[in-house]
Amino acid sequence: MLQRLTNAPESVEVQETTFSVDVLGRYLCNTFDEAVNNGGFPFDAIVIGAGMFGAYTAEKIYRLGNGNLRVLVLEAGPFLVSEHIQNLSRIGLNAAGPVTTDPGIPRERVWGLPWRGNIAFPGLAYCVGGRSLYWGGWAPRPTAADLAHWPADVRADLIANYAATEQEMGVDQKADFISGPLFDVLFAAFQTAAGQVASVDAVEEAPLAVQGQAPAPGLFSFDKFSSAPILCDAIREAAADPDSTRRLFLVPRTHVTRLVTNGRLITAIELSTNGQIRSLPVSPTCAVVLASSTIESTRLALESFPAAGMGANLMGHLRSNTVVRIKRNSFAALPAALSPAAMLVRGSTQQGRYHLQITAAAVQVPNSEATMWRMVPDIDLLRQLQNSQQADKITITLRGIGEMAPDPASGPSKPGSSWMDLSPFERDEFGMRRAYVNLAATAADTALWNVMDQAALDLALRLAGSPANIEYFYDNSWHSAPPPMGKVRDGLGTTHHEAGTLAMGSVTDGTGRFVNLDNGYAAGPAVFPQLGSANPSLTAMTLARRTALAIAHTAVPVAEPGDFSLLSAGLDGWQMAGTGRFVAVGANTIESQDGIGLLWYTKEQFADFVLTVDWRSINVFDNSGVFIRFPALGSGDPANDWKVAVDQGYEIQIDERGFDPATNTTGNPLHRTGAVYRMASANALNSNPLGQWNRFEITVNGGDVTVKLNGIEVSRLTGDGSRPLRGHIGLQNHHP
Repeated sequence: MLQRLTNAPESVEVQETTFSVDVLGRYLCNTFDEAVNNGGFPFDAIVIGAGMFGAYTAEKIYRLGNGNLRVLVLEAGPFLVSEHIQNLSRIGLNAAGPVTTDPGIPRERVWGLPWRGNIAFPGLAYCVGGRSLYWGGWAPRPTAADLAHWPADVRADLIANYAATEQEMGVDQKADFISGPLFDVLFAAFQTAAGQVASVDAVEEAPLAVQGQAPAPGLFSFDKFSSAPILCDAIREAAADPDSTRRLFLVPRTHVTRLVTNGRLITAIELSTNGQIRSLPVSPTCAVVLASSTIESTRLALESFPAAGMGANLMGHLRSNTVVRIKRNSFAALPAALSPAAMLVRGSTQQGRYHLQITAAAVQVPNSEATMWRMVPDIDLLRQLQNSQQADKITITLRGIGEMAPDPASGPSKPGSSWMDLSPFERDEFGMRRAYVNLAATAADTALWNVMDQAALDLALRLAGSPANIEYFYDNSWHSAPPPMGKVRDGLGTTHHEAGTLAMGSVTDGTGRFVNLDNGYAAGPAVFPQLGSANPSLTAMTLARRTALAIAHTAVPVAEPGDFSLLSAGLDGWQMAGTGRFVAVGANTIESQDGIGLLWYTKEQFADFVLTVDWRSINVFDNSGVFIRFPALGSGDPANDWKVAVDQGYEIQIDERGFDPATNTTGNPLHRTGAVYRMASANALNSNPLGQWNRFEITVNGGDVTVKLNGIEVSRLTGDGSRPLRGHIGLQNHHP
């Protein structure tokens, strides 16, 4: 039944299975044809991947573009859930464990390993929201040393904008989610112990992307952060418009196989959507953002437009889990039932930086997070959890996260380095080369790892006060002796923190744009020149906003210094004459609908001026125009007559065909785009292709009217005395 529904040729509003009604999928997602073949304008941005950073980037382009931009999101996986799984009741979804080869069927419903490597990796969550639905939520701000290898302007921008991202992710109120007697006692104990361990620099509250309180009255809290709710809310806002004018689409089960380029431009996207091979044209002004994880984005770049440096500088994190349990009487007096506690310890050595993510609970099991990170739907379950947290020992996990040093010169020819490249031996189900990933710790990395693990043991022992008060968990049991060095380490590929293979400064610039392309971008940790010891999510989110802002500023018209916008407040001050209408589709963008009529600016008349108008049409038959210097049309019906502008003003024509209604022929230079209609011929056709923006610069001085189209003068009317030297400005809507 599910297979039939997936490929069903019949059209239904909402699909139903034996168990559920797919309202969420239907209301949030679109088919490829719904998004692409709806008669609307070409897309201004296409984001490949709706995971943690792709969903976030797409939403920010949509928001920062003030509704002016059309955004398409292509996601290889299906829609799964609309928020972090720990915000939901227990529904049986878990993150997948590391594997070396993909078994061929999704693990944990949606997890796959698209690449091969020298070590085990969990791979990707192929679904809307991606790994943001599963991540632990730790989001510490990088230190100055963590950002030492970053470009100075990007580093300054990150530092200036971290606070805004922290607020959005729920990290700004660090004690909001984790608080209580156990936290208070342990925080003080760790601060005391930290002064006795040489490599430890500071003890901080836990920077968790969880918001326990509402951000403002009348709102629910954000709970554990995921990119999915952000994207979902923007999609539902955009869905209020018909598909032809809608500004944001999400198409799932669509795997991009290759980007077609011509010179410095991405011109098409080859893809497979629900088993069908398609090609999506890309206009030169459309930004294409690769956001399908560090490895897959780099693989797609290597397959489509390879350049020096791609795949080098691969970094991950060194991770260990030191688990201890310490007798309660080692600490100050604590109540019987305890809530979990969490905090962050930062450290450094000559080799680099590390931090310890501390979690603690009064539980018997070796999992200090057993009662954390979950929604509790009823009071009885809450009491049950509280009753379980009365053990006579405190279980503490000290999860170490250490940095791997950057190496821009890494590659297959450099033994012992970390890199990725396209495999010469294996292709995926679409016939494309898989990525091969080589992640290796250097001698300096291992030295840092040793210091970090020893710091965890030293801190734990100082908390206990005596070896008699502490036990260590390893080899699946508790021991009185600490674990041998290296015993509690995780594999290099287990943290989901792959980074650096499209590093800014070499492969990309400070906005994430590929240096060898004009309209190609990357989002996520792939662009990091240095990973540092901090979890990458906070920095990658802040960078994604920077990328989205750069795309929006490139695409959205911006007034020059000294100019002012007549559309700065939408259609305020404008009035419609005749039939049809204009509708505001963004902060400073309007579209014509039906006709024939005129939208005119009533607040002011203008004499000599320069008027800049950015416009685009979607069909060769589209017809419009810009009217200037016409008298007031009056008010009421029939005095409010659009023909006044035609008879007494000037029209700068928009008509690619140059249609002459008197002769019913095309090609008349007095009637084509750029002409002062019927008064001064357009001596050149300089319009951009359909769907792309064009710019009129209309200079009016005395009796002269000069028209530039995309920077080239196309018509000039000199010394005409038949029309007023002062008047209103208007925009024509000629036909549907």
